[in-house]
Amino acid sequence: MQIKICIQYKGTEYVGWQRQKNGLSIQEILEKKLKKILKENISLVGSGRTDAGVHALNQIAVFKIIKKTNLKGLKFKLNKLLPEDIKVLKAEKVSDNFHPQFDAKNKTYIYKIKTLKELTVFEKNLFLFYKEKLDLDKLQNIINYFKGVKDFQNYTKKGYSGKTTIRKVENIKIIKRGVYFTFTITGNGFLRGMVRLIVGAILNYSKGSVTLEEIKNSLKKPYKKLSKNYSVPPHGLYLKKVRYR
Repeated sequence: MQIKICIQYKGTEYVGWQRQKNGLSIQEILEKKLKKILKENISLVGSGRTDAGVHALNQIAVFKIIKKTNLKGLKFKLNKLLPEDIKVLKAEKVSDNFHPQFDAKNKTYIYKIKTLKELTVFEKNLFLFYKEKLDLDKLQNIINYFKGVKDFQNYTKKGYSGKTTIRKVENIKIIKRGVYFTFTITGNGFLRGMVRLIVGAILNYSKGSVTLEEIKNSLKKPYKKLSKNYSVPPHGLYLKKVRYR
């Protein structure tokens, strides 16, 4: 049977979702704890990778097991064994044909920023602290240029080897509450580092380091690279939701 789990985690102490040789990952911890409970070798397939320091409110992963198991009991036992910064929200049986990445309709990420007032000890590693004042109207003016089907080759990490850098950004919105700003970006898929590079470009446009023409030229042929890498740090980024067909 194939089991789908919904996972919430704080990525601060990990090298990211995907198992790696250079440190501890969310995937590795979950696989070890599941193996301990189920007495089977477990291989998780996630909806996508999150980088080191990035958080998830609802990451999706699946695994297959031979023996039937009580899923409520599995969730309870798993959460007892997991560290406090990882939690399984749900466990359910799904079709063997279900794939958490290829069957996804879209994904939503959020990026959290606190301006002017320094982060408290409870906010550290969960927000980006931005010293300067942000003009919401100016931010709203630029976000529309990132919407739609575009080639985001200037908005991915170096070394990307996928078939295409074309993605559809379905929506971007920015909500301001006092000194807090939340960027919400929904798309049919994201390149590695894409959300952080988009947010970084928007912030630098706000403070005048990037012009509107530079943004427009970075998204249309012939492509012109921005003058520098404007990626924001990972600790403000969260995978919020994965929607399925």
